[in-house]
Formats: sequence, structure tokens, C-alpha cells
Amino acid sequence: MIQTISRKYINFCIHQKIKNGSRKRQFVNLNEVSNILLLVSADTISEKDLEEMKKKIGDKKQITTWVFKPPHNSSLKNTVYTHLIDKKDISLLQKPSEKIEKSFLGNDRYELLIDLTVDEVLPLKYLLAISKAHCRCGMKKEGYSFYDLEIAAPAKIKETELLTQILHYLESIQTKS
Repeated sequence: MIQTISRKYINFCIHQKIKNGSRKRQFVNLNEVSNILLLVSADTISEKDLEEMKKKIGDKKQITTWVFKPPHNSSLKNTVYTHLIDKKDISLLQKPSEKIEKSFLGNDRYELLIDLTVDEVLPLKYLLAISKAHCRCGMKKEGYSFYDLEIAAPAKIKETELLTQILHYLESIQTKS
């Protein structure tokens, strides 16, 4: 029941936040972007996997990760260009604190946002929705209408496989110079 209430509250907050906002939308080719934002859950991805993903994206890219760390996961540490969101950073109804929101939006110069969550993670859903990234990519999920590039994938797909699919499509996009 609390999850249903939290979901409705987050959706309401998202609607309130984005109803008057706008962002520059455009499809991007992976080779043409330099600033990339990754959204991941520490529940389903290890630091080792995250480092491998960053290498797969490219060494010359500025990659920033925002990681939701569930209360029961204590292994993940704060690393360079990684922002951890844990229990103290969210309200009872899963909305990120104003401090987190300001920090997230203050650094919102990203050309590409890649959401690597395979399940709904409400604090990351909120950040995804308010992001001003030019192109947002992720796996098709019910209740998400925030992506410019949406990948239909099986529910139990691994994040590394999802990233591989997203990168394949991003490398195929032809943009006008």
C-alpha cells in the first residue's frame, strides 16, 4: 500500500515540476556526445559492473552516475563522479530531498541520460523526469513517458545487456551536423 501511495505522490510531484518546464530535445549519436548521465540502482548492479559499463561507453566521455542505494545495501561507496542517494536523502514517500534535487539540476549539462534501472526506482524516476538532458534513453516501463529512445526488453534483462542495446541504437543514429 505504501508503494502505491509513494508512486502516486511521485507522479504528482513530477507533473507539478515539469508542467511549465521545457528542455531541448534531440536524438544524439553516441560518438558526438561528451557528457553522459547514468541512473542505476545499487540493488541490481555492482561497482565492478558499473566500471565495466563506463569503459564500454568510452574513456573520452565525461560520465556521471547517480546511484540509488537501498537501505539494505551497504557495500557501495561514493566514487569519483558518482552521486549516491540513500535513505537519508529521500522522504518517506521516496521523493529526493531538495538538496539532492538542487545538486542534480545544478549539474544538468548532460547531452545524454541513460536510465539503466530495469525495475521502478521512484527516487530515480523523479530525477529522470526532471532532467534537462537533451536525449533520455531507457527500458520501456509502464508509467514512464520520459524517454526519447525507449528499448523494449524482457523484464529480467541484465543492466549490462540493456546498456549494450542502448549503445547499439545510439551508435546507429544519424544526426545532422
